[in-house]
Amino acid sequence: MKLLPRSAAYRIAILSALAFSLATILVGTAVYYMVHTAFERQLDMSIEQASTALHAEFHDDGPAGLVEAIAVREKSATKTLGFAVFAPDGRRIAGRLDTPMPPLGWHRVVFRDPVEGPDPARAFIAEMDDGTRLVVAADLEPVERIDETILTAFALGLLGVLAIGALLAVILGGYLKRRLDRIASVSQGFAVGNLSQRASVGEHGDEFDQLAAAINGMLERIEALLRNLQQVTSDLAHDMRTPLSHLRRDLEYLQDTDGPERDERIEAAIEKSDEILNLFAAMLRISELEQADLKRHFQILDLTRLVAELEEAHLPLAEDSGHILRLTGLRSGVLAEGDRELLAQALINLLQNALRHTPSDTAIEIGADIEDGKPVLFVRDHGPGIDETDRKRVLERFVRLESARSTPGNGLGLSLAQAIAEAHGARFELRDARPGLKAVLVFERQAA
Repeated sequence: MKLLPRSAAYRIAILSALAFSLATILVGTAVYYMVHTAFERQLDMSIEQASTALHAEFHDDGPAGLVEAIAVREKSATKTLGFAVFAPDGRRIAGRLDTPMPPLGWHRVVFRDPVEGPDPARAFIAEMDDGTRLVVAADLEPVERIDETILTAFALGLLGVLAIGALLAVILGGYLKRRLDRIASVSQGFAVGNLSQRASVGEHGDEFDQLAAAINGMLERIEALLRNLQQVTSDLAHDMRTPLSHLRRDLEYLQDTDGPERDERIEAAIEKSDEILNLFAAMLRISELEQADLKRHFQILDLTRLVAELEEAHLPLAEDSGHILRLTGLRSGVLAEGDRELLAQALINLLQNALRHTPSDTAIEIGADIEDGKPVLFVRDHGPGIDETDRKRVLERFVRLESARSTPGNGLGLSLAQAIAEAHGARFELRDARPGLKAVLVFERQAA
């Protein structure tokens, strides 16, 4: 049979109450021994002082003076000490302390009290110059009464502590269980498909509120991933339907076609296959970037040189599409740690998006700059831009706005650029360029 309940909350509360009770017992024991030792030491001092004084009486006035001094002390009102003088043969020759002659030194003796009978006492026995033994003893009954009082007080206190501890254990255990049950019920509801379930976060900001906030963040991330998975599945099916349908149509047509037209159909089928392969390659690349640790391969890059080379390489493409490609920003001194090929791929995707979705005869700017001490890469166009409400959504995979449905693409360009930015510990932002859109990669710090 288990001694503790299954509930961790109640176990914690009960163990806390038991620990507090144990601490009370330890403190009580320490106090008891300290008080007991202090009273015994006080008795010893009283005994020593009386024994020294009687020795002085014996030295000054002889045995008769000793007997007289003992008689005077025994007649005092306090009567806290008892005295006896024993002859060398063991006979008690003075004093009222009724006990056999003990050996020399400190001893615990038993004397006969006329009222209470045998009682223990603390005694010091010293030998006088004539061979007699002087016994000075203190009754231990006051010490025993004090000990009994202390033990009784601590026993009652311990019972009170146990009672209060048990009550607090029930209250604290119930409170902890209620808080944990709320969080558990949210997780269970989420697990069965209620994705809107969230744990309540209080105003105090205690550990349970921090746990609830962390769980809410995790649930929001899971919900976003599930929604994104659903969106990816839907968009992938939608985007794959057209090229696969065309590919099937072309292949069916090839069965009954000969001559130049057959070659054209084969070329078209190959292009459709390449389009599908490029789509999956982009998806795999994004997945690799999200999982890989690339920072150990980073090098210090001159971002101004990178954008200059990309601008020069894409000038013919921009001219063919009727766009004006310009290099802007700083001409030198923009350094960052990163992977050159990945950053070039991100900028190429952004350039292709700008060329594809902006009117001809408009300018496209590419450059590197410093913003608030941080290096940035950017591509800016002068096209229609993206509404602020859609900027977060277009970063999801396969998301294409209605205005972009008629243009080539698979909705992965911005997702890939964001994945590359995150792999570099950078932020990827879409800003309103007024007119147009400005896509920016903001690095955390300038490379030394």
